[in-house]
Amino acid sequence: MTSELPWPLDTGGHIRSFHLMKALAAVTELRLVCPVRADHASAVEPLRDAGIDVRPAQVPARTKWGEAKRLLGATARREPYVLYRRHAWPQMADTWASEITKNRPSVLYLDHLDGVLYRKSAADIPAVIDLHNVYSLLVRRTGDEQTNPLKRLFLHCESKLLDRVERRAARECSALFSVSVQEADHFRSLGASAVHTIPNGVDCAAFADLPTGRPGPPVVMLLGTISWGPNASAARFLARDVLPALRKRLPNAVLAIVGRDPPPDLLALHGTPGIEVTGRVPDVKPYLRRASLLAVPLDAGGGTRLKILEAFAAGLPVVSTAIGGEGINAEPGKHFVLAERPAFASAVADLLADHSAATRMAEHARELAREVYDWRRIGRMAVEVVQALART
Repeated sequence: MTSELPWPLDTGGHIRSFHLMKALAAVTELRLVCPVRADHASAVEPLRDAGIDVRPAQVPARTKWGEAKRLLGATARREPYVLYRRHAWPQMADTWASEITKNRPSVLYLDHLDGVLYRKSAADIPAVIDLHNVYSLLVRRTGDEQTNPLKRLFLHCESKLLDRVERRAARECSALFSVSVQEADHFRSLGASAVHTIPNGVDCAAFADLPTGRPGPPVVMLLGTISWGPNASAARFLARDVLPALRKRLPNAVLAIVGRDPPPDLLALHGTPGIEVTGRVPDVKPYLRRASLLAVPLDAGGGTRLKILEAFAAGLPVVSTAIGGEGINAEPGKHFVLAERPAFASAVADLLADHSAATRMAEHARELAREVYDWRRIGRMAVEVVQALART
């Protein structure tokens, strides 16, 4: 089960879910139980074309009143709303129970933490849960950067409740997927007995035709879902602090903020000198081809940045903070430039000024992506764990 259709492939969560499910569908009889709203029904067929047998649970559109009821229900249960009870649908529970009853599966595959909602209804079936993040850490970090004290308090409370659910997942699931060694160690500390590091990956073949390194005018790109708080904060930092300093050394430098749902204040920057804000784009490859480097000045969030892996596979140099590069087994100075925010503008300018160093770094990073992070290799790792569970 998963909480939303992993299509289109425009978010890190969708990309990971799709590629792991596609790998499983190639060697197992995979049924995907998922809530589907009427306006998302067109996403079912692309998944079925990839071999993923979607069993949709038809759910209504979200409303403010409906979300208020979910929030109150979560509060009454002392359970988190964000990333958990927000995805609880009675239609999902009914479809899930029907699928398990009429054709009992060998293994349950629970995608994201809200899969714990459905674990107890089939507690005697081996279950693997794929935790894309340490959700409690992600929400706590997001809370830390809130200026509104009520939002900060709410998110810190949610973080504590998410930690309790993560501990349940560790106890109740037969196996647990994490995206990095560091996160795997965290889940073991919660009591999980079988934790497998299944890293995020990239479809290297999709970017194989892009050049390594980038000549041409300097274009610094931020890539991701811009409505996500840490990405919005990173975009504001690049526009406010990095670009003005950069244009003192490189007057023709451009900042391209590429990704869906930019907040109004960022969207309003489009057209100001040196700033482009695209919103959702149908294909990111033209932007990766034009960019000189990918900037990832994150100071919050969790998990592994798939956009860094995409840049690696596309032969694009990367400058990132330590938080931005979390979970990727890449060596600073060889595969990417590590710089925290006070030194970020200088690091970007230095890399743009040294084309040969940037190209050399991009070559090393591209080799790493092909050898370690290609989805075909990672998919086989996930399949081996699920098949072993099916034999127990």
